[in-house]
Amino acid sequence: MLPGCLKRHPLFLCHALMMFLCIINFDILRNLKESLLVTRMGAEVIPFVKLWFVTPSAFIFVFCYSFLANRLSRQQLFVFTLLPFLIWMPVFSLLLYPNLAELAPNSFCQRISAYLPDSMALICGLLENWPLTLLFTCAELWSTGVLCTLFWTNVNDTSTVESSEKEYPLLTLIGNSASLFSGPMILLLVKYMSTQNSDGWQMSLICLSMIFVACGVGIIGLYYWSLKLSDTRTSAPEALKNHEKTATHLPLKDSFIYLIKCPYLKNIALIMLAYCVAINMAEVAWKSQLVRVYSTEAEYSMLMGQLTFYYGLGCLLMAAASAWLIRYSWRVAALGTPMLMAITGVPFFLVTLISNCSWVPETMAASMLLAGVGIGTLCNVASKSAKYTLFDATKEMAFVPLNNEQKLKGKASIELIVSRAGKSSSALLQQFLIVTLGSLTASMHWIGCIFLIITIIWMGSVHTLSKQYNHYC
Repeated sequence: MLPGCLKRHPLFLCHALMMFLCIINFDILRNLKESLLVTRMGAEVIPFVKLWFVTPSAFIFVFCYSFLANRLSRQQLFVFTLLPFLIWMPVFSLLLYPNLAELAPNSFCQRISAYLPDSMALICGLLENWPLTLLFTCAELWSTGVLCTLFWTNVNDTSTVESSEKEYPLLTLIGNSASLFSGPMILLLVKYMSTQNSDGWQMSLICLSMIFVACGVGIIGLYYWSLKLSDTRTSAPEALKNHEKTATHLPLKDSFIYLIKCPYLKNIALIMLAYCVAINMAEVAWKSQLVRVYSTEAEYSMLMGQLTFYYGLGCLLMAAASAWLIRYSWRVAALGTPMLMAITGVPFFLVTLISNCSWVPETMAASMLLAGVGIGTLCNVASKSAKYTLFDATKEMAFVPLNNEQKLKGKASIELIVSRAGKSSSALLQQFLIVTLGSLTASMHWIGCIFLIITIIWMGSVHTLSKQYNHYC
């Protein structure tokens, strides 16, 4: 199947390689953002950074993207969107990270800390470590802005419903196999550098930044290659023609109007919102337990390298399953992600709740902590693997029947605004629970209940959207 597909469609090969490089960069950013920030300030900092820093940055990103889209060609828009990421990484690794102490605005943070309650002290910590906060924000924007918006918009513009059913599962299979390479690469690089000298972590950070830039340059080159190939591809010439007419008209106001007026897009938005809330609830709860076991930057980074490999392995298995499930039924394939999250997430919350009960003996609590971390790891790997294959493939297929204007405006709003609204709303809930109850561990029963309710709503939205999708097709 694979050689034949590549032989028939060189454009497919180009898209697969683009996704491969995007995932490598995504894995690098994901590893660094958590290794540097969570180990210093704990998992409780995640809701604060997502609400107070990532969410405003996402709105600024959408505004800038909208502004540039009205003034630049799609080629220029793609490059101008990528350039800030490629500039930031070397600046961070070479200039900012080695001078974190000197760059910290200590006097300013001390002044504002006098006006903040103790439960909000983490905000001062984020301001003191502002380069790490910006790195975390950069990683979040790469996922939604580059991978979900730039890359998939380019792919959707040259696809039809029939071709998407055949190519998208295989595309996610090849693209997400990058984690099989990036995971061991990060693990071995950090492990090797850490054993060489005392500055091993700093050197590994510089090496990862250079790899990030090289992959970014490769993405730009592959993008221009895809444009040349798309001009000669005959399977979707009308889509390309329509895209040229609409690619530079993206008023921000119209994007929200499309979501409000179109029931089809509203259901896609609801599914995206439910996923973001559910995964954020489960992931932050898991990391609050994980950091209790892996407390240093190097240990956490090497663990993330191992998990990245497992993400890639899980994606291969899920992509193989998604190809069969999508051919059987779009609804069945779309239900796979919430069902898998519920099956693995509920046991994690139950074990974690029991391990933190006061009546549990200390030795047993330690064992249950490790068991909870293990089940949470399984939940995280399974959820992310399903998201990058089943969820992404079915979500992108749902956009294909729409006209090009709806694709462009609806997708930009859903990927950048709705996804961020889901993450920020869940972060707000977590922040409220932390301020009220004192920690994520003490809030675990509430987080688990919210996770279960949202997952059920998610399944209902998939059922409704499947009827509309079948009608469009």
